[in-house]
Amino acid sequence: MIRHFTARLIGTHLLGVFSLLTCLALANWQWDRAHVYLPKIELAQKSFSELSPLRDYLPISSVGVSTQVTGTWQASERIVLPNRIANGPGMVNAISGQAGTVDFGGPIGFWIVDILELADGSSLGVVRGFSENPQVVPPATGEQTITGVMQPSEDVPGLELANGISLLTTDLIVKNSRTIAHDGYLVATSNSPGLISVQPIFKEPPVQGLNWRNVAYTFNWIFFAVIVGFMWVRVAKDELQYAQLAGITGDLSHDT
Repeated sequence: MIRHFTARLIGTHLLGVFSLLTCLALANWQWDRAHVYLPKIELAQKSFSELSPLRDYLPISSVGVSTQVTGTWQASERIVLPNRIANGPGMVNAISGQAGTVDFGGPIGFWIVDILELADGSSLGVVRGFSENPQVVPPATGEQTITGVMQPSEDVPGLELANGISLLTTDLIVKNSRTIAHDGYLVATSNSPGLISVQPIFKEPPVQGLNWRNVAYTFNWIFFAVIVGFMWVRVAKDELQYAQLAGITGDLSHDT
């Protein structure tokens, strides 16, 4: 037993243990990251700069959170989305891939989306409300402070709207904005004259499943741990064989 813990082998054992534990720790870390944990988010109003970083995707944790923005309306850049209802969650396809027409159970009309240019020169799409007669809704002009709830681009994975509705996407907002636009959009909770308030599709951050890229990284580190284990055993065996041969050679020399 003592021969397994010579001065040379102790160093090998320490390196093997350290390397193996490191690989397993990294595997555990990647497995933890593979699960999207959503902390308990205070849905109280937060500043827009916290929720929507410019030139980046809207964080999941920002979805459904209330915020307030001030800017100037781009009066000629309105987006009108047809075949919608005021109840956003009611437009979500309950059965993925379901064909045919779904009864929305309410008046069908238009979402009125205007573009707000913020103080930093960026643009934000704002769903100001619902109307059955969008032609009578006056353009949004001047400077205004809007309170609303942040929503992701409607082409986000996992979201499927019924009845082939035209999606409100970041790309669509970008095409209708004069400046660089934020990802996602804001559903106004402050009332606008002549418009019915829209209920946002997401009232809280959506729950996601596994992130498969991190799952793959997890198994990569487990594979590395197996390799480290084989190398550790091989080096230890080679060292024992070397010590055994050295001992035999020494005995022969002594006998001679």
